[in-house]
Amino acid sequence: MAEKPPPSTGHLSRFTGPLQLPEPRDLVRTAAHAALATAWRGLQPQSRERFTRPPNPRVLARLYYRTDDGWQAPLFRLDPCPGGAGEPVVLVHGLGVNRHSLDYDPKLSLARTLAAEGFSVYLLEHRGDRSAIAPPTARAWDFDDLATQDLPAALQAIREHSGFAKALYVGHGLGGQLLYAHLAHSRGDDVAAGCAISAPVRFSASTSRARTLRRAARLLPGIMRLPTRALSAISAPSLQEAGRTEGAVHRGLLVHGAEDLHLGLLRQVLRWFEAGALVDRDDRVDYACALHGLKTPLQLVTSWGDSLCRPEDATPVLAHMAGPTDLVELDASWSHLDPLLGRDAAGAVHTHIVRFLDRFRGACW
Repeated sequence: MAEKPPPSTGHLSRFTGPLQLPEPRDLVRTAAHAALATAWRGLQPQSRERFTRPPNPRVLARLYYRTDDGWQAPLFRLDPCPGGAGEPVVLVHGLGVNRHSLDYDPKLSLARTLAAEGFSVYLLEHRGDRSAIAPPTARAWDFDDLATQDLPAALQAIREHSGFAKALYVGHGLGGQLLYAHLAHSRGDDVAAGCAISAPVRFSASTSRARTLRRAARLLPGIMRLPTRALSAISAPSLQEAGRTEGAVHRGLLVHGAEDLHLGLLRQVLRWFEAGALVDRDDRVDYACALHGLKTPLQLVTSWGDSLCRPEDATPVLAHMAGPTDLVELDASWSHLDPLLGRDAAGAVHTHIVRFLDRFRGACW
């Protein structure tokens, strides 16, 4: 720790202790944020909103897991409230964002809500996030690699760390789709109950457009990363408040919570639009149909205002489940991120998730 300068005695004194200078990366980040804030003020001179409401800087404990093909990535941990039983819940973020979408700040945090209810919370980051450590022989990867490599390794690490036989699961967008793919492979051996938020299994967009984009993506190296993190930050100043999420929070997520998109993953996502269904890389497995007869309890959260996942895109999975199910349908005022970051998400959405998981927490033992 740097030595503190001596108190002033009314005359000049020489401080010879070590001088701590900001890291170059911190200086660049500060300068970039200042430039974006200036752009926001120039585009919205009449607005009284802050440019961003940054996520909570609280440092969380990390538990690293290692996949069979050599990747390592962290699980960020939140301990249960004192006296809580500590049944493990893994939270998995959506496409193009990171854990901040699930733990933005104390008022907008599904993770902290669950911890307050006595759950041990693990925020998963995978090989697509900036915090992941690639092996020397890393190759191109896709959705199926996340489902068959990252998720099983993370759940195994959670079970060993927590001492429970199974974990509960909540996934948003891509995180929910990973739940389906994992359950199709594991048949629920390590998941006590799951919740999928805004996670489509059917796709009705233009197949010709998806086919064109997929062909273009094939011309690029599969290991390539698209600079969506930088593009999200650049686009943030033009974003005004919409829906139930404050503009300053949405812009903050674009600046602090966006991640680069890996081309291999994008190719498989585009394939889903061509096929019209959530399928594996070889078009052999429809992951929703593969859940037929599965008894793992499942909750769906959908909203009529979500242009990325309409209720009819998500609910077909329920027809295949043989266990307890629950459907939370939100009206057209709720968009894709609102169930996580909306002003009233804690009362209108998070309480339903907590209530559902609480019914099945005993299955973790």
